Amino acid sequence: ALRALAVAALAAARPDPVDTGGAAAADPVAAAVAGVWTRLLGVPPDPDTDFLAAGGNSIAAMRLVAALRAELGRQVDTRAVFTQRTFGRLVERVAAAPSGGDGLRTGNPPTLSPPQRRLWFVDQLAPSSAPYNIAVAHRLRGPLDTGALGAALRAVAERHDVLRWRIPQTGGVPYAVCAEPTDVAVPVVDLTGNAEPEAELARMLAAGAAHPFDLATGPPWQVTVYRLGPAEHVLAATWHHAVFDGWSERVCYDDLATGYAHALTGEPPTLPELPARYADYAVWRAERDRLRGETDLAWWTAHLDGVPTVLDLPRDRPRPAVQTYAGAEAAVRLPADTDRAVRELAERRGTTVAAVLLAAFGELIARLTGGDDHVLGAIVADRRLAAFDDVIGFFIDTVPVRVRTGGASFAELVDRCAGELHEATAHPGAPLERVVEALGVGRDTARAPLVQVLFNVLNFAPPRLTLTGLTAEPVPVPKPGSPFDITVYVVQSDGRTGVEVVYNPDLFDAGRIDDLLADLAELVGALADAPDTPAREVAAALPRPTVRVPQLGAMTVAGSDPTGSPPALVPAGPHGLTETEELIAGIWREVLERDRVGVTDNFFDIGGHSLALAAVHARLTAATGRSIKMLDLFRHPTIRALAASLDGAADRPELARAALRAAARRSRTRRIPPRRPGGTA
Repeated sequence: ALRALAVAALAAARPDPVDTGGAAAADPVAAAVAGVWTRLLGVPPDPDTDFLAAGGNSIAAMRLVAALRAELGRQVDTRAVFTQRTFGRLVERVAAAPSGGDGLRTGNPPTLSPPQRRLWFVDQLAPSSAPYNIAVAHRLRGPLDTGALGAALRAVAERHDVLRWRIPQTGGVPYAVCAEPTDVAVPVVDLTGNAEPEAELARMLAAGAAHPFDLATGPPWQVTVYRLGPAEHVLAATWHHAVFDGWSERVCYDDLATGYAHALTGEPPTLPELPARYADYAVWRAERDRLRGETDLAWWTAHLDGVPTVLDLPRDRPRPAVQTYAGAEAAVRLPADTDRAVRELAERRGTTVAAVLLAAFGELIARLTGGDDHVLGAIVADRRLAAFDDVIGFFIDTVPVRVRTGGASFAELVDRCAGELHEATAHPGAPLERVVEALGVGRDTARAPLVQVLFNVLNFAPPRLTLTGLTAEPVPVPKPGSPFDITVYVVQSDGRTGVEVVYNPDLFDAGRIDDLLADLAELVGALADAPDTPAREVAAALPRPTVRVPQLGAMTVAGSDPTGSPPALVPAGPHGLTETEELIAGIWREVLERDRVGVTDNFFDIGGHSLALAAVHARLTAATGRSIKMLDLFRHPTIRALAASLDGAADRPELARAALRAAARRSRTRRIPPRRPGGTA
């Protein structure tokens, strides 16, 4: 019976031809645009069909543009989709667009992308945390064939070699290697004899989601099956974000379903070769960044000139001196009338629901902080070529979005936010790390640099897992941590917009976050109903005091010295430097390629950055033969402070406190060209 079902499933999986309607048939450009439009949005367009009204969003626009580049070789971007809006005007824009190739070369060896290197570095700072894990689970009802499941999972890993990557390092420089295909372990945990199987399942799912992966040894993902009965199982999977993103989930489910159906028939579950792999993306991206990186970086530095680099929301506890990655969750669903008003306003302004909610969130933050200029992080998908559509991997960037709320009506604020999101997408050549470095943002062990609050729009339908002979139902899995103070997710569920947040409970109580979400839902409804009124005059009583007022003493950094007493320097040796200071100075000069460094210079003020710090860490560990936490190099960013820590002279905490105070000051201001107090080496 299962074999017959599998054969039927494979037949049903073959795509039907797309009906684009007769209107576009005579014009090859119109026919191509209509075909892609219909494939993505599900309905053939008329000349006056509006992209947004037809269900389009930023992800659909990116896929539309990528497909048109691949099929027609026309150089169009997503801005054209949102400015032209209707099918007829878009066809005219595509027809007039210049031709050009995509620059993609395939067959490249494993190559790390900038976002992968950033996640690798975070992993070095907090190796026992898992803020960048992606975990899912499905309850499967029916006869599960675990042998076929294992074979299908191996087929997925063979097709998507990034799942077999390892990220070791040499001298503090990470690189990628690919392991040969092997069977994928699928342990089966039997919970049928447990007194409280659902409670135990929830505990084990949470533990699996928080599993700390060793990127150097791999594998960067794991799968577990929990048996609840003869015909009831839960399939759980966890991936490290360095090899997986939200889009990858659909790709994985589709390939797993195909492989499972093949395995049930007794056939080898071989999947077709991909036109490109993740390494090809990394190489293509590197070339793109080389060609336009300096131009894009100049745009970012000008655009973010003078922006505050720290966003401190009212909280309930002092900020830990070293950032924790704890996570807790909360959610709100917009009332039906609010959801309708938001959608109607987005359509009138020619933008997306995401821009409306970003504007409302920006207004709420302005009221919470008393400032009108803030940086939020936004997530941008970087699958700009159609060849990457069906590739598992980490194809997203975090970009800084400047939200300025002063003196604007809500409609104007929506327009500003829509423009910000477009501009951020239009300047992909400078990754976040380069922007942070160019702005001179000081590193601080207590918080992420530049972006502490993230705004993430999940504007694609949640993928469905369909395995032959089984019904699959998603099982909630708690997110294992929060790499930011707060991450806001805009989601769509049953045709209604919702907002989910992951926040750090070491900073915020659950009650404050629940009230914040309630205030956001109320505020966005009021603003959408009065878009032409100055935003600050709308629902002026919001946010409520439980959100606006911090707990007494909470807006400090734990362990900081409120007296501001000067640091007590360690006495120098007869030549002005201790042996440890000499050692560190030599490593700094080598890594930073500088002839001289000051013993009280801050590493990040004289050209240091995250990956350079990793190189210092590797050399220092090798030279001393000691196990040194990379975090200690952040906490002691000068030669003198680090040497004191390594020599045991920093048992008195004044040096660490001074470094933290300096880091906090630097993160609040633009970089000032460093002077060189003290000695040089």
